[in-house]
Amino acid sequence: MILLRLMFEWGGGCLWCGDDACRDRFGVGPVEDQLPLSGATRRRLDELSAWHDRSLDWNDPAAPGPWSADEHARFEAAAEEMRAILQAELGAGYEIIYQAL
Repeated sequence: MILLRLMFEWGGGCLWCGDDACRDRFGVGPVEDQLPLSGATRRRLDELSAWHDRSLDWNDPAAPGPWSADEHARFEAAAEEMRAILQAELGAGYEIIYQAL
């Protein structure tokens, strides 16, 4: 079984290896471009990544972000939904975990 972490990073990348077997197969860094994902799933990952990046005050990264608690909760729900979609698309040979913000 290949372990993947759904984890959003500033400026891109959202699927990362979660174990040595995954790193042996895909290497290091974000791996979403190496996976057999549908176009719709790839577009949704891009949308979530862009949404995530709006949670940071890029002019003052140390300051609290601009998201309300409600927007944070909506993002977390969308990310968990994306985890389930990824699991369904990739199948039983993969385990997808979401690492919350």
